[in-house]
Amino acid sequence: MGNLLTKHEIARLTGAGAENAEEQKRILDANRIPYVLKKDRSPALTWEMVNQAILARGASKPDLAGVNLPPGFNLGAAS
Repeated sequence: MGNLLTKHEIARLTGAGAENAEEQKRILDANRIPYVLKKDRSPALTWEMVNQAILARGASKPDLAGVNLPPGFNLGAAS
C-alpha cells in the first residue's frame, strides 16, 4: 500500500476541519471509504483505499450529480 494521506489531505477530501476527526470518520463511513484508526482515534487512509472505494461503486469517474454526498465532501480532491 502507498503512503498515508496527511491530515490536510484528509481534511480536503472530506471537507471537514483537520482537527475534526469525528466528522471526517462520519463522512468517510457515509461514502464507504475504508480507513484505520490511529492511536489518537483519527482516520488514516491512502489514496489507494479511496480509489478502490470509488471503483467499488462501479465507476472510475463518479457522476456526482447522481450521488448523494454529505455537505462538504470533496470527491474531486481524490483525483
